Amino acid sequence: MLVAALIVNVVVLVPVLGILIAQTPAADKVYGPPTDGRAILTCLYGAICAISLALIAAHLLGMTWAIPMTVGLFAVQITYKLATAAAVGLGNPVVQANLAIVAVQAVALATLIWA
Repeated sequence: MLVAALIVNVVVLVPVLGILIAQTPAADKVYGPPTDGRAILTCLYGAICAISLALIAAHLLGMTWAIPMTVGLFAVQITYKLATAAAVGLGNPVVQANLAIVAVQAVALATLIWA
């Protein structure tokens, strides 16, 4: 389940990164106009995507250190996504997508705990 949740990260982040990097009207509509803050967010998303890809490979190669690394990544993501919901509100489509990802990651962590 950890790998499945990492795959969700990648599947969601690749198109998001595409619209942010291309500075499309869709990015402006959802994330606001291009700013330094949006560029920082793009870098954060890129880092999460890259780390998720690396952790998928590590899990598939049977590297046991990938488990605590994945737990750490998910802990950071769950924390910032829940904080974003509190700061921005539930009406924002990014917040809504973030909460869906939180649910997937929480289930993945729960299956690890109760396995």
